Amino acid sequence: MIQQASDKTKKMLFQTEEEIYTHLVPVDHAFRRLSEIINFEALTHLLKDCYSDLGANGIAVEKGLKCLLVQFWEDYSDRQNEKAVKENIAVRWFCGFGLTEETPDHSYFGKLRKRIGTQRIARMFNAVNSQLAEHGLFGKVFTFIDASTIITKTALWEERDKAIADGEEKLNNAVVNKYTADKQAKWGAKSKRKI
Repeated sequence: MIQQASDKTKKMLFQTEEEIYTHLVPVDHAFRRLSEIINFEALTHLLKDCYSDLGANGIAVEKGLKCLLVQFWEDYSDRQNEKAVKENIAVRWFCGFGLTEETPDHSYFGKLRKRIGTQRIARMFNAVNSQLAEHGLFGKVFTFIDASTIITKTALWEERDKAIADGEEKLNNAVVNKYTADKQAKWGAKSKRKI
């Protein structure tokens, strides 16, 4: 016997994916506002020379750029960003992925950053910051003076991802010696344990 939806249940059924997203990502959500303000078409136009029309279709550059923005805004490592894009409905919506669409794995983000290049990423993120500043939505948190900021962040994310891959719950003093490339951090971790 097939169960029929009651009138009460029918009100909760959605016909389209957009209706589902509208219900799950509130109209006042920060990602909705960012999506309205940022001119992604202009930003992705700057990346056309990084892509070819030949070969298999991959992830659209606009989706990739949005993923990178979320990664920097939220300070996610590549593995954390993979999980956020896959599991966080607001992030999935903002990045342009459908509810059942395959999302990128962690290796995609590093490849995309290399393809775009740190100098260009810094210029694009600064362009985003300018657009946000025009609307009074920008703080000094996301200032990219040059590409060194991006290089530093990605190095820290790589260390965090190594810990995640090895099953560590967080990068703390117990695992700093094993994963950090920063000699001062290694020394500091050892000295803290003696105290």
